[in-house]
Amino acid sequence: MAHDSMPHYMAELVLADRPVLVVGGGRVARRKIEGLLVTGARVTVVAPHLDPVVAEWAVSGRIEHLPGKFSLLLLDRPPRPLLVFAATDQAELNRSIGALCQEYGLLCNSADDPESSGFLVPAVVRRGEVTVAVGSGGRSPALMRVLKERLDAWLEPGWGELAALFGRWRGPIQTRITDPETRQNFWRATALEAVRDPLGPPLRGDAEAWFAEQVRKQGESF
Repeated sequence: MAHDSMPHYMAELVLADRPVLVVGGGRVARRKIEGLLVTGARVTVVAPHLDPVVAEWAVSGRIEHLPGKFSLLLLDRPPRPLLVFAATDQAELNRSIGALCQEYGLLCNSADDPESSGFLVPAVVRRGEVTVAVGSGGRSPALMRVLKERLDAWLEPGWGELAALFGRWRGPIQTRITDPETRQNFWRATALEAVRDPLGPPLRGDAEAWFAEQVRKQGESF
């Protein structure tokens, strides 16, 4: 049961090749599954009927489909799911699945019912490796969608490329700058320089040369 007075802990879950159970095969479930597939999660869907798009995912092998209704046994079916999504069109069923997951020590997202959820799904904007998430504590999905649209319009396309660039240099910089505080100062200064023009170095095609120049310019400090 969610605690209204407590803030939620935001995290990026690594779901690649991890089992996730989705109960429901309609429109709501499709949105959940779509977000899971990009993470590489091993998605199992239990539902008597599937949305046409979800059915295509099942035929192509992108998801496993178990035809039929939800059963308590599914919560212990190996491999035990890391996450459960109760995404049927029956609010009472979603709530009961959320309560059962709590008893079984599983995290469950119950569609449109934050009170019975063990975790909530934020609205997400992606630019490559850069992810910006918006949550409202389950209070207002509509507000989340509006904020997501604003962020999507504001966030330029170069941020993902910048994140990838920084990732490629992470190892070499850690080797070159051994002092943690000095290294942190370097990354901050470089990030501040980069965000002055997020559409710049990566999209111009000279990202590596640009970063090497930042190393050269700041070399005197380390």
